[in-house]
Amino acid sequence: MDKEHLLTTKLIIDGQFHDFQLYSGKFYLWTSQKELNVYDWNKWMKQLADIDRPIYLEPQPTEQLYVTLEELTPFLERTISFVEPIYDCAIFNHILYFSDYSGFYRYPLTKKDAQKVRIWEQPIYSISLSTKGRMALSAGEAGLFEYLLSSHYYYDQLEHQKAARVYQLNQHFASQSVWDHHDLIQYDKHKNSPTYLNQFTVQKGQLHLAQVLPVTQLSEPLTNHVKEYLLPLSLNPPSMKDGLLFSFEMDHQKVKKDSLYRSKTIRLVVKPPAILEQQQDLTDFLIVVPDSLFLKVILQNDCLLKIPTKDIKKFRIYDRTRHYRNQLHILQSDSLILYLFAEINR
Repeated sequence: MDKEHLLTTKLIIDGQFHDFQLYSGKFYLWTSQKELNVYDWNKWMKQLADIDRPIYLEPQPTEQLYVTLEELTPFLERTISFVEPIYDCAIFNHILYFSDYSGFYRYPLTKKDAQKVRIWEQPIYSISLSTKGRMALSAGEAGLFEYLLSSHYYYDQLEHQKAARVYQLNQHFASQSVWDHHDLIQYDKHKNSPTYLNQFTVQKGQLHLAQVLPVTQLSEPLTNHVKEYLLPLSLNPPSMKDGLLFSFEMDHQKVKKDSLYRSKTIRLVVKPPAILEQQQDLTDFLIVVPDSLFLKVILQNDCLLKIPTKDIKKFRIYDRTRHYRNQLHILQSDSLILYLFAEINR
């Protein structure tokens, strides 16, 4: 895969939102900490494919579109309201897991008369799902925990059990965590710098926490290998005085892409710089590298995207899915930006 055949579609949804998630053909958008809108993702993508807009070819194939919340109304299926403001959420097996000040809950999304069920009275500030179907819970000063979603994974150390299927991994401050296969990268109060690597061994389905190691940040992670876009993108064709920094598809040229912006081969993975340095077999992936200054998307040492970390409230990739693992969604203070990476032929 080279960047000449990788189309970056940038969808900008204007508004102030709390959270978001894409799951099983539904787009979940928290318009506030107490209200969740559920949209039909596939219908939206089909309508999006019919919108005529230019595709810029240089420095790489790119298009962008602004969307308002009102324009998403035709795809709205339902709105779910909550009494208390949520902290964080995740969806697994059509169940919404979320936390508020009173604890950690589950809420079935397939039942119209569903009720929230409290799993544990501990507030959780960040919920992280792995590709293997494991869930890590970051509870601030209380430490890092795992909630066992499957009976295939279990612990036999009862002294670490805090609630039904909830086990403590360590007592270090945990603001959030990121899975790296079966290991967990843990962050303390400084969310831009990983602080601990929790390493596990698996024997006959049983998990063992092998060791908790401090993570040493690299001083100059990849900064000499990345490039920024030369200009901000626009849907307007460039004028002569703008120079020739961008070229775009003319009417007689056609770019072929998947109508639902799906891809079988494009996949994003998150690798903090200190972890990325230890793994050099990732040339076939789009690498999302968050550090203290920028969040970058890198393909074979070329930077496709570079966003200041200070502008990002939250980002998500969907590495547990088959159809959405080519997407990066970024929440900012005044908008939600969806980056869809698709293969093109022209």
